[in-house]
Amino acid sequence: MPELLSHLVYASAFCPTEHSSVLQLMMTPEAATSSMFKIPAVQTPPELGVSRVNWRSGDPAFFAIAKEAMAADRPDAEARALMNILEPDESAAVGASEDARGLPAKWGRVPRTFVRYTEDRTIPLPLQDLMIREADDVTPHNRFRVRSLSAPHAGPRDPAVLAHELELVARLCR
Repeated sequence: MPELLSHLVYASAFCPTEHSSVLQLMMTPEAATSSMFKIPAVQTPPELGVSRVNWRSGDPAFFAIAKEAMAADRPDAEARALMNILEPDESAAVGASEDARGLPAKWGRVPRTFVRYTEDRTIPLPLQDLMIREADDVTPHNRFRVRSLSAPHAGPRDPAVLAHELELVARLCR
């Protein structure tokens, strides 16, 4: 429903356009350095349809990997607080969806901004740039407005930094 949206903002987020799913994007060379490959999933029965991660694990090795992936710049207490609010179950269909691409005639009509997190170890910068490039190729008439923030996957430590970027986007919509 593009008519209901004035602007989309991707904050170091997945944006499949030429690759049909998050799983396909994560299989590209640009994703090879993602720390997510190091995070162990909990074995779950396939009929549950979930990928499970125990974000509250007491294992120091797990904590080190998860912190590196999402919040490397944060003190341990902040990283633990972040992990405590994460859901352990993610729908297994999210990453492997048959076709999660935005349609140029619908999604491609909505103005959009991509906020690159330059220290993101979950969605590495080369993968962010690939998604931006591919989306711009699919909709050359409506290219991403691109901004960069020095931040890990969890975003800037100071929320005012991201709030400022969002205010800039809001001004575009007025």
